[in-house]
Amino acid sequence: MTIIYHYLRKELLIISSFLVALSFLTSCEKQPDLGQFGLTNVSDNGSANIVVVDSSTVLLSTVYVDSVASAATGYMQVGTYNDAYMGQITSQAYLQVRPPVNLPALDPVRDFYDSIGMAIFFRKSNPFYGDTTLPQTFEVHQVIDTLYQLNLPSQIGWYSNEYLPIGPSLGSTTVTIAPNLPYTSQNAGDTVKIRMDDALGQELYTMAYNKSDTLTNVTNFLNWFKGLCITPGAGEPGGTMYGFFDSCLMRVYYRENTNGAAVTKSIDFMLYTRPSQWNYITNNRTGSPTANLVTPTNVTQPPPLTPSSATGHASYVDNILGLTTKLTFPYLNAISQRPDYIGLLRAQLTIVPLAGSFSTTWTLPPQVGIYSTDLHNQQGAPVYAPGSGTPQTGNLVPNYLAPLQSTYTYDVTNFVANQITNTAQGANQVGLLLSIPSPANLSQWRRLAIADQSFPTEQRIILSVYYISLYPHQ
Repeated sequence: MTIIYHYLRKELLIISSFLVALSFLTSCEKQPDLGQFGLTNVSDNGSANIVVVDSSTVLLSTVYVDSVASAATGYMQVGTYNDAYMGQITSQAYLQVRPPVNLPALDPVRDFYDSIGMAIFFRKSNPFYGDTTLPQTFEVHQVIDTLYQLNLPSQIGWYSNEYLPIGPSLGSTTVTIAPNLPYTSQNAGDTVKIRMDDALGQELYTMAYNKSDTLTNVTNFLNWFKGLCITPGAGEPGGTMYGFFDSCLMRVYYRENTNGAAVTKSIDFMLYTRPSQWNYITNNRTGSPTANLVTPTNVTQPPPLTPSSATGHASYVDNILGLTTKLTFPYLNAISQRPDYIGLLRAQLTIVPLAGSFSTTWTLPPQVGIYSTDLHNQQGAPVYAPGSGTPQTGNLVPNYLAPLQSTYTYDVTNFVANQITNTAQGANQVGLLLSIPSPANLSQWRRLAIADQSFPTEQRIILSVYYISLYPHQ
């Protein structure tokens, strides 16, 4: 649809005197019939014509990369959930722990081993996603592979599609977490406790008692105890993904008899280094709208894109799963070829999340950035509004009672100004990329689904281009 506005010239001081003079010189000419453009007009003497085109073709595609850098994010992502659009998502957290710098002096008569456990911390600011009313099982496993010792994290880092073999469960717990309080059904505040195998605990206690160089030398310890992996329970039906702080610990408890009273003490094994903690993420898309995503065939190719027609007539933004949305505008320069076109005034992009795709459980990402991109589908520089150096994030105000009123809006005047006259080869692959900005892109699970232009007008993405018209259309 194209709409004509008449604005008083005093409201258009930004229009140059040249344009005003040009309008005056042509005012006596016969006006062409522009009815084929679907124009409407509100006319007034002494006013200028502003045409709004909001029916430009916008093509949506989902860009997919097979992994993201998931190390050193500050969060251990553990859980599994079933998403109507993404399928089943599961995440496991790998980490290394180190022994304390100073081991306690253990007495064979006074002190004795008690237990061993894992403590992971969930606080109010932690990311989570899904139905938190469901109980979630967490298991602790020991890594049985030596790749940790090859110093890979300092060379290339760990990515979300990388994993190491793990042994049988060393312990598990089933807990319900109320993340906004925070509270757990273990009545331990923001802490989830997992009781672990006493055989391991007794072995570590004996090493501490003997001051074994396996514990006094960090390199020796890491060669022996290669790491831990926290996973959702085997066969877990799926409900929630939780982000725990990586400041976790493995704790060996012992009792010290003092004056006839037993006092509980501990030996704490803390996170070794942040880069040695990463999240292994899997996504089974079978049966979901994203099942037909085009996947990379080699590591050197540009990230492939899948048109919205192959993914349920929608595109998706879910960075932690490697998904961003590319927008292209194949006929945008047709606007500048209209016989009444003088110059661009402004352009706005309005994105309406797919109706029914979000709720108070499946919440929207509060910020979605907008970036330039080209035929290689890589994320380029942020697209700024004119006169601003601040990246745009959509200004979302979610309305769960009236979903169509939940919109992301962007000033894309600078992009349209460059693209509207671009007739170079490959210009139709120059576009915009929607992506969650850092650091949330690697820590949050909230996703955005965007309806393509096969949906009714009020439900789909709209590019509104405002331009100055030569003629006062009727």
